[in-house]
Amino acid sequence: MAIKKCPGMDPAYFKPEDIQMHRCLECGQELEFWKDDVKLKCAHCGQNNFNPNLGNTCLVWCKEAAKCVGNDDINEWIEKHNLN
Repeated sequence: MAIKKCPGMDPAYFKPEDIQMHRCLECGQELEFWKDDVKLKCAHCGQNNFNPNLGNTCLVWCKEAAKCVGNDDINEWIEKHNLN
């Protein structure tokens, strides 16, 4: 059974300001991060980039975050930032 997304991570409730452009750490290519994107692979160079705004979302503290966004990338981000 799939978990129902909370309104904070449901794209139906996203606003334009929930989308941020950031440059790839490797090549500088612009990447479009939605607030529920944990990481994106740059189409230009293949580098994985974590969402720089992730620390400002409920994904950081919510125990259901991985189920909510449908991937375990959030757990990798939490481990990388020593938030366990």
